[in-house]
Amino acid sequence: MSDQYRGTIRQSYAWWDAAGADLPQGLYKDFEDKYKAWEIRRGFRSEDNESNPEPTRQLRGSARIAKLSFESKKRVLAKEAEKAAKKNSTKKVKATKFAPEIVGKQYSSDANAKRRIKEYILKNYLIIPRDYEFGVNKIDWGCYEITGSRIQYKK
Repeated sequence: MSDQYRGTIRQSYAWWDAAGADLPQGLYKDFEDKYKAWEIRRGFRSEDNESNPEPTRQLRGSARIAKLSFESKKRVLAKEAEKAAKKNSTKKVKATKFAPEIVGKQYSSDANAKRRIKEYILKNYLIIPRDYEFGVNKIDWGCYEITGSRIQYKK
């Protein structure tokens, strides 16, 4: 019989197919050590911070400005919260009537309603009571309403 039905690629079961690559022992560890030394030389990693496996680059431009403004905003909000907590610690805590303006508004998707709740909480977290809880109620297909109520505790 002729070789016309034979495949073009022949499989061989030689020792090099089954054993894998013939790499020297300790190659990967040696490479990682040399790469870490290179990162330290280039300034991507510091010698005292070896616990951080990922090299961190210095931020520049708009990313650096955004990060600094976010940190500044967090510091200002923390100071305001500290002042409010100090002010509230001297007063007697009583239940107040709280009615946010977003409660009752309807949105076309669940994600839009949740995004609006998150934005409201980030903007007005100082005036929202601790026991107030927001939720999303599905009224109909494509109609989601924001709800809110106080958490009821057993006395």
